[in-house]
This record gives sequence, C-alpha cells and structure tokens, in this order.
Amino acid sequence: MKRLIPILLFVLIFAAAAHAEEVKQVMDLGGRVIRIQTQWGGDTPLGPRGAYNWYNPDEMLKAHIEKVEKMFNCKIEFVLEGNRADALETLRLSVLAGDRPFDFFQHPITPALIAEGLIQPLNDYIGPDFYDAYPSLFRRPDPRIGAAVGDTIYTFESSNTSPGTKYILWNKSMVERAGVESLYDIYERGEWTWETFEDVLHKLTRDTDGDGITNVWGIRSINLKDEIIVMLVSNSARVTKTTEDGKIVFDLLNPHVIDTLEFMQRLYRDGVWARRGQAELDGAAMTIATGTDITSKGYQDHMALIGDEFGLMLPPQGPNGKNEFNMYAAASGAIPVYVEDPEVIIEVVSALWMVKEPYIEDMAAWEQAYWDRYIWGLQDEESYNFLVNPDVVPVFLPSPIEREILFPSSTPPVFNRIIVNGESATSVLAAEQPVFQAQLDEILKQ
Repeated sequence: MKRLIPILLFVLIFAAAAHAEEVKQVMDLGGRVIRIQTQWGGDTPLGPRGAYNWYNPDEMLKAHIEKVEKMFNCKIEFVLEGNRADALETLRLSVLAGDRPFDFFQHPITPALIAEGLIQPLNDYIGPDFYDAYPSLFRRPDPRIGAAVGDTIYTFESSNTSPGTKYILWNKSMVERAGVESLYDIYERGEWTWETFEDVLHKLTRDTDGDGITNVWGIRSINLKDEIIVMLVSNSARVTKTTEDGKIVFDLLNPHVIDTLEFMQRLYRDGVWARRGQAELDGAAMTIATGTDITSKGYQDHMALIGDEFGLMLPPQGPNGKNEFNMYAAASGAIPVYVEDPEVIIEVVSALWMVKEPYIEDMAAWEQAYWDRYIWGLQDEESYNFLVNPDVVPVFLPSPIEREILFPSSTPPVFNRIIVNGESATSVLAAEQPVFQAQLDEILKQ
C-alpha cells in the first residue's frame, strides 16, 4: 500500500482583490434585480462551507457580490433564507398568484417541481458542451446526468462543493488482522468483483470472543437507500426504459435489477452484511459512505478512537457491470417557470459561485485548493486517486425522479422487504411496479 504524503492545505480567497482590479462587464442587465434563494447560505466560493454566508456577508463576500453585480450591471438579492421545502411552497403559491419571488433557487428535480410545472426545461440553454468549462470533478460527459427526466434537462450544476459520491470505506487494519488480502491488491489485479466481494465478507465476518454470536461483520448498513443505488450502478442495472413512443416505464423485473437485489438479500441472509444499527464503525470492516465524509469530525474521531487505518475503495463490479460509478449528486440549480431569460440567470449564478471558466481564472489552482481541503483525512495514495481521478464511467442512476418514487426514505419499504426481510424480489416487484408506474405517469403526465 502506498502511504499518502500530506501536503499543505490552502484555501484560495477568490475575491481578495475585488476592489483593486478592474471589473470587465459580461452583460448589461440595465440595473435589473436578480433574486436568489438557497438553503445553503454558507456555500460560497470564498472558503470552506460555513466560513461565509450569502445572507449575512462580511466585507470580503460583499466585495465579491459587488464584483459580479458590476459584471452584469445588476443588483443581486438573496431572499427566503431557509430550507428548500419552504422555498418550494413559496414558489407554488406565488405562481398561482402571478408573483415572482425569485429568479433562481437551488433545488434538485422532485416530483412536485415537474408535476406542477414549477421549473422550466433548459435544453435550449444547456448544450452538449455546457460542462466543458467546469472543473473536472463537476464535468459531465452528458448534461442530462443527474439533471434530466428522460431527455428533458431541468437543472444545472450551480454549487462548488462536494458531489457526494459514495465509496466503500474500509478498515485496512481490520482486514490485515483477519489475514485477508488487501482490497487494493485485488483491485489492481482486476478481480474486484461481486464474487470476490462476497468471499471477502465471509472471511471478515466472525465471532471473535467465542460466544457463538457474530460480533464483527464484513460490511454494515447505515443507509439502505444509498447502498441499493451503489449496488445497482455497480451492476449497470437500469430501473426504467423508454418505449418507442417516448414513454418512460419502470423495468424492475429485468434480470440485472433482480440479480442485484437477490445478491444483497443473500449477503443479509448469510449474516455478512450487518443491518442498520447492528454494528458500529469498529464492528465491521466496510461501510458505504460519501467519500469526502472521511474528513468529517465524526469519522476522524472514530478513527482516532479505534486507532486503525482506513481507506477508500470503489464498489465491486457486478456480472453486468460496465465500470459505471455514481460520480455526481443531482444538479440542483433550478430556474422558475416564469423566468424569460434562463441563460442570463445561469450566467449570473455561475459567476457568483465561480463554478466555471472564465469566473475561475486559474483552473489548476482551483482544483488543487478544492482537493487540499480533504487530503488531510486520507491515509494513502490509493484513496486520494480514487477520490480525485477514478478510472470509471460517470453516471447518475437511477434518475432523480426514479429515486424519489422508488426510495422515499433511507430504509425504502418495498426494498427493505426484499433485501432485509428476505421476500421474493420477483413477487414483490411484480406487485409494486404498477404502483410505481402510476406515480411516474401522474408526475410526467404521460
């Protein structure tokens, strides 16, 4: 295993010279007021999340906002601070009343947004090269990824923070103590498959104190929804298909979906995948978690208490796997239906959050600064490479609408019955698929 040599963490303060430099005008909006709503008031381009706040800006952030206002000859206002549910309700009532509460809000695609026609399609403004100017971690080979229903694009990437990718967090020390080969070595040989994964879990699951009861598991559950999605993608399983007439239909009985659910069911049945709450971090060798969470205080405190060394690993490949990996969170920049010039709002937002060129003036420095905030929590070079530049095909599947319907909670009832309770995947999904389809048809009016 290669040890990671920590490098100095630094954060770029992008607006430090805002007052001193000459601001080049990008557009002339004639003094127009642009109203922006976000639940992430502390998500700014000036430093770590929470260091600055759009709704209560200090002099540094004010300077940055003023710089963008000069670029576009506009006035920017941040309105309706709070959660996205409140913003959605305000938008709904305002549209009914003919009001326009804001020009932009950060909200991923949801059934309510689509079914009630509250946001507008962006296909006319977001072309195939839209993400070419973004940092590599946000660059989508297809702008529909995580932003569309079928071929219709509704949202765009508007934030400059972590995409929330799920990895396997594994206890390297525990694996070594159990006499099991390093997962990195297995991966390097091209043998990190479901079959190998299952074999490793069985070797790691054991009764260490001889009382006949398992007290160490191969992997533990903390969010069944996330774990199902990770495993579906690892098997390149699609939960819907599009008919010749353009209708989106659920396809939950296709072999790749069934194989995935039955595989997870078997791991639960064999007792090598601990149920939620059954094992703590030190009671299992693996957990499926957000990659950048490894730097969180909670994880770092646990790791320090345990004293073991941890690493990040890509999920194992299923028999139908095509090296696909959920690289993105859903793009969450939405334009209300009444906005007449979405391309203008997209540009102003991009400048405010500094998510792309030319608003990022030094892309290499931006990306270095982005990843440096996480490097201190990584313990080896392999983890860093998996986090920063994994050799995978980036996807966001299932789509946002499909996730909302199929997985309404962290322990989705239908899939919990199959995976955890051991019911027949084919029988349960045959009965539930028409229910899911009715919801999808109502949302899409198809």
